[in-house]
This record gives sequence, structure tokens and C-alpha cells, in this order.
Amino acid sequence: MSRIHLPTAQPFYDSAHAFVDLCLREDGSLFTPGAAIWTQANLDDLHQRFNSNPDESRGSFEHKFQRQLVDADPAIYQLAGELIYVHLLIAIGNINGGAKRLLIRRVISWSPDPVSIPPDRDAALDAGLARVGTAYLTYRPFQLWFLIDFARAWKGILDSERDRLLGDPWAFKDFVFGLPISRAYAQREALLHIVHPDSFEAIVSRERKRNYVAHFRDLVAAPTGDVDRDLIQIRAVLDQRYGPGHSLYAIRDGNVRELPSAGPLPRSLGAELKPYVRLAALLDDVRYTPEQIVERLGRVSPPVANLAALPEPAALVGDLLRLRLIAPLEPDGSYRRQPFLDGALEHQVLRYAALTVLVPLGDGRHELPALRAPLDGAAHPPSAWPYADALLPWYEEAGLVKPLGAGRWQALPDALSPLADANDCARALNRFLGYLTQARASQVESPPISDEALPVLDPIVLEERIAAIQRELLIERSTILRIYRALVAGQHVILSGPPGTGKTHLATLLPRVLWRDVEPVVQLIMGTDPRIAPTEPPEQRQVYRDGYVAELVTATEDWGVRNVIGGISPQVLRENGRSALVYQVRHGCLTRAVLSNYAGYDGIAPPATFQRQDVLEGATRCRGRWLVIDEFTRAPIDAAFGSLLTTLGGQRSPLAVPTDNGELNVPLPRDFRIIGTLNSFDRHFLNQISEAMKRRFTFIDILPPGPQLAAAERGAAATRALLRLAEQSLIEVSSDPVAGRLRWEDVLAISRSEATGSDVPSYTLEWDDEDGARALSSFWRIFGAIRVYRQLGTAQAEAVCTALFSGHVIGMAWDEALDAGLADTLADQLQVLTRDEQRVLLAYLDHAAEPVRFTAQVGQILGSMPAARQAAHLALLGLASPDDLKSERLAARFSLDAPLSISGAGLFAARLRAFVGERGL
Repeated sequence: MSRIHLPTAQPFYDSAHAFVDLCLREDGSLFTPGAAIWTQANLDDLHQRFNSNPDESRGSFEHKFQRQLVDADPAIYQLAGELIYVHLLIAIGNINGGAKRLLIRRVISWSPDPVSIPPDRDAALDAGLARVGTAYLTYRPFQLWFLIDFARAWKGILDSERDRLLGDPWAFKDFVFGLPISRAYAQREALLHIVHPDSFEAIVSRERKRNYVAHFRDLVAAPTGDVDRDLIQIRAVLDQRYGPGHSLYAIRDGNVRELPSAGPLPRSLGAELKPYVRLAALLDDVRYTPEQIVERLGRVSPPVANLAALPEPAALVGDLLRLRLIAPLEPDGSYRRQPFLDGALEHQVLRYAALTVLVPLGDGRHELPALRAPLDGAAHPPSAWPYADALLPWYEEAGLVKPLGAGRWQALPDALSPLADANDCARALNRFLGYLTQARASQVESPPISDEALPVLDPIVLEERIAAIQRELLIERSTILRIYRALVAGQHVILSGPPGTGKTHLATLLPRVLWRDVEPVVQLIMGTDPRIAPTEPPEQRQVYRDGYVAELVTATEDWGVRNVIGGISPQVLRENGRSALVYQVRHGCLTRAVLSNYAGYDGIAPPATFQRQDVLEGATRCRGRWLVIDEFTRAPIDAAFGSLLTTLGGQRSPLAVPTDNGELNVPLPRDFRIIGTLNSFDRHFLNQISEAMKRRFTFIDILPPGPQLAAAERGAAATRALLRLAEQSLIEVSSDPVAGRLRWEDVLAISRSEATGSDVPSYTLEWDDEDGARALSSFWRIFGAIRVYRQLGTAQAEAVCTALFSGHVIGMAWDEALDAGLADTLADQLQVLTRDEQRVLLAYLDHAAEPVRFTAQVGQILGSMPAARQAAHLALLGLASPDDLKSERLAARFSLDAPLSISGAGLFAARLRAFVGERGL
């Protein structure tokens, strides 16, 4: 049952029931019972004022709505207030009860004869059920338009048809989904639960419903293609497992405990395995629906299980599927016993079911416990067995294990041996056992690491790895090749460039991707889809060892040798409530990075021998560890590195590491490298590097993406901005990284694909909001104009996109959000531009759609400048002399084909003008 069973939810359901009885079955009122408010005539009047005459001027929803209702009858004001009440009734998360009351009371206060919200209706405003997203609040006019359209259509059908739709939830859904709609999908989903709370979930997001079906897809015994019908099946299983009335949100996030009788293994027929096997033996017809399987169970005499009541059909079918006892007959939603179980003996099927059973992991995936169960004949404690409390009794029941003393269990010698029988069940089980044995043996280690030079990659492999980097970072291929060339030549590298170009990300990503294993280790992965027979062969999965993981540190101005190499440092030791100050040797960042490549290093003392080992980064094995120093020149690097000039010079000199017993010479791994990053904009504020130190590094510029990457940059920046806001719970997005899809419901969908003939992914942005599309397009045109003078990176663009999207979320108009975003996140970085450059940007804001006027204004700006400065500015514009200043030439640097969403009268322009004025003081 989809109804939420919480004491705080009851006021909601009372009001929802009142809405159905008073406003849908009759023409009554939520606030003044007995008054005729929800009438066809009143709805037509409100439709004419609101739907037919949208107010597209600037301003808040309330101010515009008040203008649209001016001079209306009191009944229309009350209908508007009750309409907003229905709209807000289900909402929680981004709006609370106080904000709901404020809006409703304000609307009904505009009436010449205002009414009050009755206490019982008022209490329901604190009891919303569904977390609403951006669209529900930002697109309030669209939500209300849809409610009015629904109510008018409802009043236009016969009373008998209304009764039918209120009695049949699926017919009601067909009626509601047959109405025209624009950006009000959340309101339509809310209406389903308000009217039929026992059939439709308290979820207002289409994407969230689909995500729940995907998350709990192992509970959908018979997929229907209708998300609400699939949720009915999921709800039946979860209600049995957790008890009725919990939200899917709470169950998914682990905030609800399972009922004591529930467990990871099937429980619809009890805790023993035999009843499921015996029921399967009775399913000897060609096909059964879930209801027919339960009916067959109920007709068995004597019963196969001691049950107080028959199980839910969906729950029983799900259990039989996970035991691999039945197979679906798609697409009609019926089932039959697995064909190879026909005529099987009970002891064979018990062994088969115990070994092939699947356990849901809670995220839509399943685990095959037999893959990791210690069925090796040795004695093991219960903790070594997966799902020991539930599964060990089944293994014993199937003759696979026996209990020993002291709570230990041992697999019988023939636990994984093929059956000698010659029937179909034995052959199926033997085939599964063969696959299982191979899969258990395929867990092998990667080849050992030896101390060799950094490998030179095969050209084909190199191209593939460059493409992999470009799918994550928009870096020119030639730039990646230059870095690779330096590294394989034994050089350390400094990545220099403007802020936001991805230098640090590249420094950590490139060594990990480029030197990933070419030849993978092949592992066999057993199938874990309960709808597919366990006799299907396992999948071969290729497991690669990654390249070099980074020890990432950020340089600071107080760095010295102790920070890089190490030295004696004070440390407070606490023992038995007493503290003591001691001095110990602590390793610096370079020493830690180098020593972590050797087996036996514990982070404190160097190992006794220097034998290379894999480096673990989480669960991933890597070839080694490098050092990445961010903001390289923020430290007095020569002082901190001075004694390392020889070590870094390529002469294979050891690294002198301090220990409690003096210095220890540690060999520098031949494939070890240092990568630094340097902000080129701030060089004149930072520490300088000596010529001797510079010779130890290769300096490579990382610049913003070029024109050929412009489209990819726009998609990538928007994608990252949406994901950042989703992490902050400001918006909700549905994301499928594998398929390359991201959707912000009712606003924007982004699809990523690998472009034919290109290593760089392409992005498609599909907007549901034309104003949003126009604002984002304007931003990129403005950003392009800024890049004429200052090479800002993609990170700056992502920051503005984040401000643009978050501004829309909190209720700003798109153009207002863009203007504020530019002013707040980007303007300060333009203070360093010359006054003439700032003035050209101001001219662009005013005349982006007027090439002639823009060209004339640029000419005036250049004409007032000294010759030397004029020549420098012309060079930035790609012009040789003032005579080249033509509209068509400027159009190559500035987009001059349409007006911008913002102009020279906004916040961003005001910031630029302030900078111009400061220069003139």
C-alpha cells in the first residue's frame, strides 16, 4: 500500500479525502463547507484571468497573480487560495508549513470578503509527504495552470464517469495523463497520490519514480513498462519486509529496519528451504500468473509450509526467482518452473537452490553467496560464511555442510562435486558447478612490479589513453603528448597556465590513465540476474591495474626541507591520562611518496629492503605513487628542494632520508616523477625558481580549450555545475554516467556521446525552458568576449553556470541570475584588465546584436589611446592596424548576431564601470 502510515501524515490524508469528497464529487469548498466554490463557472473565470492571460512581466509570482485577480468576485479569490492549498498540500523539503500558510493567506486576503483556513485544513500544511524539487516551486504558474485545466475537464464529465474514475486508479491515471501539460509533471504526479493514495506513491518526480524502479528492480517480478504498476510490485515486497507505510526514500537510504522475520534470504514461505522446493515441484502447468501460484499453494493438502496467511503474490514470485526455481515468460507477466527441474528429485533441487540462490544488495544488484562461501573442506567460524545465520541452515539442509564443535562449520567433501545422476536437474547443476569453480579460481593477482624505467607506450595504446583523458578533461592532444614526452624522457614537469584550466586534475589523472595495464587480468563473473537461469556461462571481465596514483600536496610559503624530505618534529604523546612532549623524525611529502612504492613501508619507518610493490588506492591497485605539488611557487622551492638538485637531475643519486639512526639512502624508483602546477596569472606575486632548479623541470602551458573544443566545454561545464548543486542537495538530478545522461527535471537534459571521428565527447543540451537556454547561450558569448583579453579556464565557466542554475532555483529570473552570477563570480577577475579592455566589454554588453554600432564604439575607444597601447589592443583583436577595424573582422572575435540576456544596465556592467572609474582616479 502506497499510503504513508505516520501519525504526522494523517492530517494530509484527511485533507486529501476532503478535496475528493467536497471538490471533486461535489462543487463545494475546502475552507467553507457548504459554499459552492469549485464550480464550472468559477473555474472558467479563474482560467480566463490566469491561464488565458499569463503575466510575463518581471516580478514575483504573488504580485503578478494579484494583478490577474483584481476586481474578481470573493468566490474567485477563495478558489485561488484553495487551489494553491491543493498545490502545496503534498510538498515538503524546499517549503515548510509556515511558508505555505503565508502564501495562501496572502492570496485570500486580497478578497473583499476574505475567509480563514479552518484549523483541520491548517494542520495539514505541516504534514507534507513528498520532497519537491526546483520545478515545483519555480514553475508554480505551470503547476496551477494544470490544476485548473484538470478541474475544468473534471467538471465537464458525467457524474457516473467521475464515480468510475474515483473507483479505478488506473482509469483515473489515464484521464489525468490525457490532459495537455507543460512543465507541470510534478503536479500531475502529486494529484495521483492525493486522489488515489493507496495505489500511487507519494512521489512528485517522474525521474525519482524511475530511479526507485531501477534501484529496486530485483523486486519487480513482472515488469510492465508502467512505472506506477512496477512500484506496486515493489511496494508489496517492501511492505512484507519492512511493514506497511514507510516511504521508499526512507527504505532506500536505510532509515527503516526490516521486520524481525525478514532477512537476506527468501522468507515468504518461512525460514526453511524445503517448502520452496516442494512448491516448485507442484508447478507443473505450462504457465502461472503470480496470483495462480499463490492459489496453487493454497490448494496443497497437507500444506507445504505452516503459514498464518498466504503470502503476497509478488513477494512469493520474487523469492522463487531468487532461488532460481521459476523462469519468467515475458512479456505477459506469467511464469513456469525452470524446465530442467521437471522430474527432478527433491535432494537435487535442494542442493541446486542452496548453491544458486541470490541475495539482493539493496541497489538493484544481487550477490551469489556460493562464490565466496568457504566451501573448501576446512573448518570456519560463522563469521567466514556469507549470511551465516540464514544460509548455513540451508546449506546443512541441502547436505553441503556440517556443524563442528565450538561453533565452527565445515563443508562436506562433495559440496562442489558434480552429481552422478543423469537427469536434467543434475546436468544443469553440474554445469553451474563447473562455472562456479572456474569463477572462484579466476581471482588472481596482477604481475609483480619491478624497478624499471617509465614504459614507452605503443602508439595505438597512447592514442587510446589520450582519448580517455580527453573524455574527462578538455585538454589538447598536442599538450598531452608534450607532457608524455617529458615524462618518458626522465624529466619532472611543471604545468603552468591560467586558473581553472584543469592543471591539478590533469596532473593526477594523466599518470594514472596513461600507464594503466595494457593486458588485463581476466576474471569470470557469474550471472546474478534472477530472471536468467544459472546455467548461462559466466561473463569475462577484464580487470586492469591503474598507472601511478598521486600524493597531492599544496605548497605554502613556510615550506622548508622538513616539509619535503622530513626531519625532527615535536609530538605530544598521551598515555594513562598523562601527556609528554617528544621529538621524532617525520617524513616529508617527497619521502612519503617515494617510500610508499616499496613493500613494508608503514608511513613511519623505512622498510628493511627496497622491493617494489603495487600501491593500493582504495580497492584499486596502481603501479606506483608520484608526487604532485599544487601551487608550486607558493613555496620557497629552492630552499625546500636545494639539497635534491643532484637527486632530481637524473643521475640516479639516492634520496637521503632522515631516520632515528641518521640518514638512510633510499633509491629513487626509476619510474618516479614529480609534477607541479603553477598559476601563470600570479607569477609576479610568488617565489622565483633558480635556473638550476628550472633545469630539473619541463614547463608546459595548460591553456583553455580551443575553438574545436568549445561545444564540448559548454556541455562539460553545465554537467559539472548540475552535479555540484546536486551534491549540495539544492537540486535533484538523475544521472547515468555510463550512458552519458543527466537530467534536471523540467529544466534541462544533457546527453554525452563519443563523437564519430573525434576523441572528444560531444554534448547535447535539451532545454524545457527557453529562457534558461537563452541565458546560458548569452553567458558563453560573454565568456568568449572576456577570453579575448583574459584566458580564463573552464572552472570559471563552471562557477558561473553554478551561480546561474542556483539563482534560478531560488526564484530569480534567468537573466537576473546570469547578471548576478557574472557579477559575483567573475567580475573581480576582470579588475586586472586595462581600462580600454573593460570599456570594450561594456560596449559588447550593449551592442552584441548591432555589429556596426559595436565596431564604431570600439573604434572610438581605440582612437583615444596612445599608439603603443592601441597596437597592443589591436593585436588582441587579431588586427594589424586601425584600418582593419571592420564589423566582419570583429565578428570573428565577438559573437554579434543576437541580443544578450543582460545589458550594460545590470550588476555585472556596474562592476566593470567601477573598475574603469578606479583606473581614472
